Amino acid sequence: MSNYKVIDDLVKTCKNGQEYPDGSPERESGSTAGQLLVMAFRPLILATLSRSGIHDDQFEDAFQDGVIAFMEGLKKFDPGRGASFNAFIQAHLRQYYRKWQHGQFNHSVKPDTTLDDQVPGRQGLTYAEVLPDKATNLEADYIQREEKSASRKKLARGLSRLSPSYRSVLEKHYYEGMTQTEIAETEGISPQAVNQRRDRALKKIKKVL
Repeated sequence: MSNYKVIDDLVKTCKNGQEYPDGSPERESGSTAGQLLVMAFRPLILATLSRSGIHDDQFEDAFQDGVIAFMEGLKKFDPGRGASFNAFIQAHLRQYYRKWQHGQFNHSVKPDTTLDDQVPGRQGLTYAEVLPDKATNLEADYIQREEKSASRKKLARGLSRLSPSYRSVLEKHYYEGMTQTEIAETEGISPQAVNQRRDRALKKIKKVL
């Protein structure tokens, strides 16, 4: 089973879940698939960010914004147009970071920023005007936290069902950012074996979605 097939299946599950109401099993499965996709594409987000020339002191904010941009791109992706998700999301992230670098999406609040200050790139709007009203978003925030909690539990359950060798490959690749070659060296196996374990591990996790 190729990486592309695994990715396509996760994208399909994620987008299908968006069509269902909050709290439904389909919505939870879609959310879990989205988390797996973020794990799978973390190296791409970091690589795109590194090539964009963004300063080191902005790197953490830019990465977090990149994850959000990735999820927005996932929502916008239309498989009916014929492009693969891999090609689409690469172009989407490159375009996003080009705009981010020019200040169009970099809205990080500095310590001396006040609510009366204007938000860069927002046509004269102040921070007070664009900040969400917490009082009206409490229910939505609660639902979102519950969804994320359920998704994390499901993801953890999937990882726990893997053999130590399979789980180790996923953790090293997606959490520690190690390359296929680096994993092969630490595990004492060939790069091809690393790729096989990763594919099989993702396939096993998908069964719990």
